[in-house]
Amino acid sequence: MGRIPMPEKRKEVGHLFLTIVVLTWGANYGIVKSAFQDFSPVLFGAIRFTLCGFLVLLVTYRWEKGISIQTKDFGKVAWVGILGIGVYQAIWSIGLDLTSASNSALILSSTPLWGALYIHLVEKEAIGKRQYLYMLLSLFGVVLVVLKPTVRLRFSPDTLGGDLLSLVAAFCAAIFFSAWSKPLLKTYSPLRLMGYCMMIGSLVLWLAVPFLATPVVLSQVRASSWWALGYAVFLPGIIGHVSYYGGIERLGVTRSMVYLYFIPLVAIVFNHLWMGEKIFPQQVLGGLLILFGVHGSLRR
Repeated sequence: MGRIPMPEKRKEVGHLFLTIVVLTWGANYGIVKSAFQDFSPVLFGAIRFTLCGFLVLLVTYRWEKGISIQTKDFGKVAWVGILGIGVYQAIWSIGLDLTSASNSALILSSTPLWGALYIHLVEKEAIGKRQYLYMLLSLFGVVLVVLKPTVRLRFSPDTLGGDLLSLVAAFCAAIFFSAWSKPLLKTYSPLRLMGYCMMIGSLVLWLAVPFLATPVVLSQVRASSWWALGYAVFLPGIIGHVSYYGGIERLGVTRSMVYLYFIPLVAIVFNHLWMGEKIFPQQVLGGLLILFGVHGSLRR
C-alpha cells in the first residue's frame, strides 16, 4: 500500500480532530449541568476558561519553546477571545436563563449556517447550493433529535429576550470564534491561539461575574461539582477547543462547523448510557438525517 499523500493525510487528521470535538462537547452538558446547582454558569465558565487558558499556554510553552504573538496580531487575537469566548459564554448563559433549554439548543444549532453565510458573503469562499441543502437537512435532523415527544417549544413574548440572546450567541460562535480564527491559524498553532483566546475570554467572564453570578460558599460545593469542573477543563475545555481549531486549520471553517450538528446526537446517546434517558424513534430518524446531511456537506 502506498503512502497517503500529505494533503489527504492532513485532511484525515482534521476529521479526527473534529470527531474528538463532537465526542467531548456532546457529553459535556450532561456531565456539567449538575454543577450548576453549586456554581452559576458564568462563574463556572470564568473558572473553567482561566484554568484552561493557563494550562494550554503552559503546554504551548513547553512544546513550542515560547508563547509570544506578534504585536500586529494582538488586537485580532483579543477580539476572538473577547467576542468568541467571553461574550459568547456570557450571552449564552443569560439567554438560557431567559428561555427554555430546547429553544436555546435549536437556535444554537443554526450556528453552522450563519458561519457558512458569513464565509460565503464576506470572505467570498465558494459554497454551493447543494452544500446549503445538506446543512438544512442536518438542521432538520437536529430538530427531530432535540424535540423528543416529551419536549415542547415555548416561543412567546416571555421567551423573546432569551431567544434573541441565543441567536446573538450563535452569531458569536459562528463568526468571531470560528471564522475570525482561520487567518490567525496560518501564523499560530491551535494551542497558542486557543490559549490566548481562553485567557482573554476568561477576563470578560470575570467582569460579568459580579452582575450575573450568585455567591458561592466553596465549603458547600459538592465533590461531584468539582469533578464536573475538572472534566469540563480537561476534555471539552482543553482537548475539545484545541481540536476544534486544529480542524479549522486543516479543513476550513465551513467543513469544520458542520460537525457541530453531531453534538446533539452524541448528547442523547451519552445521556441514554449515562443517565438512562429514553431514546425515541424520531430521534433515531433525526440522527440518520444528521449523518446523511453532514456526509453530503463534506463532499466536494
